[in-house]
Amino acid sequence: MRNLLGTVKWLLIGLVLAGWFALSLANRQLSTVFVVVPGILEYQSVPLPVLLILPLVVAFCVFWVVGMLDQVDHFFRARELKKRIRDLEHEVDQLRNLPIRDGAFEETPAEEAGRPC
Repeated sequence: MRNLLGTVKWLLIGLVLAGWFALSLANRQLSTVFVVVPGILEYQSVPLPVLLILPLVVAFCVFWVVGMLDQVDHFFRARELKKRIRDLEHEVDQLRNLPIRDGAFEETPAEEAGRPC
């Protein structure tokens, strides 16, 4: 299920990128004013495709960072589970090495009295 969701996610990202690219190509002759900080930082003649791609690049970077943070959480959880499995395997090995008690195979009191079981 996780692989299917990953495939769907990358398919959607690819479709969005293709849509933005097509929109940029359709408007490549247009230019506009790009205002970063009003009155302080303004660019007068910026091609429209650059303005269309900029939010996409920012969103992609943000989602990439969020995805990496999710993977770090997954990595630590997997590491913790591997340690727990290793500890349980070690405990099972120790239990296998314990000798069998001799009292477990002794005759029961009913057998000693001569009564049928």
